[in-house]
Amino acid sequence: MLSPLPGCLSRRALASARPLLSGALLAIVTTASACATAPPPPSAPPAASGGAAPPAASAPAASAPAAARTEIDEGGAALLRAEGVDGAFVLFDAARGVTRVVNPDRAASRYVPASTFKIPNTIIGLETGVIPDERFTLRWDGVQRRVPDWNRDHDLASAMKHSVVWFYQEVARRIGPERMQAHLDALGYGNRDISGGIDQFWLTGGLRISPHEQIDFLRRLHAGALPCSARSVDIVKRILVLEQTPAYTLRGKTGMEMDERSSTGWLVGYVERGADTYFFATVLLGAGSDGERIMPLRRSLTRALLKRHGALPEDA
Repeated sequence: MLSPLPGCLSRRALASARPLLSGALLAIVTTASACATAPPPPSAPPAASGGAAPPAASAPAASAPAAARTEIDEGGAALLRAEGVDGAFVLFDAARGVTRVVNPDRAASRYVPASTFKIPNTIIGLETGVIPDERFTLRWDGVQRRVPDWNRDHDLASAMKHSVVWFYQEVARRIGPERMQAHLDALGYGNRDISGGIDQFWLTGGLRISPHEQIDFLRRLHAGALPCSARSVDIVKRILVLEQTPAYTLRGKTGMEMDERSSTGWLVGYVERGADTYFFATVLLGAGSDGERIMPLRRSLTRALLKRHGALPEDA
């Protein structure tokens, strides 16, 4: 309740003071409204354990628009069923802001990334100095492995091209668990779980990622929005090229993990076609005995789905 005005305050004084009182009241209300609506300041990223934190991501000059809509591709699901495989496919059309999804439940679930993890593993290796440049080479240890192309020395580009597991296991061991965890957290990659051993966590350990998360990571890579140097991004982009023609450039990475119970096959990447960029992630799932059949289907089904949505020309 307002107190009565003091007897010494005359009506004439009160009248002359009204404009001042009204102005002060307006200023108070305006300030309070601004405080209520202003967004809180961004919080600083946590420091990396065992050393300085990875650099914060810088905003790209022109980032891709947020997805305007999502379309469920039932015809694409029929392509997977015709091949007798389970799985998902996600395509983000950056120019039009449209996400197309085959099997939404599968696309939202997380799976072991297998060799698709070679993309962030390369970035982290470059950022920590474990990988100095593209000429970085590791000598073969003489152990005969199931893939003939693995049984020789490799540099960074050939190790990515032939998906040489032993090469990237050694890179991960040299990075070490503390730096690996810090950079994986900064990159925001999947569930960020490196349990299961520093040279196994993306193969048989705890790391998991969904097709939608694969695309989010690739979009940030392409836009220069990851917390790493432009040099690291440029090197990774160069060694991810699968096909380069006058009509389009296709970048991507396969992944395959098989055991006696299950098989998980990946192909993730993006297509640059003129002014358009299409980001995609395919994951195929089966029993342990399905692995050999899934391996070629990663490429053939992805190619069919990319053509279906105009990301690749029909004659590609």
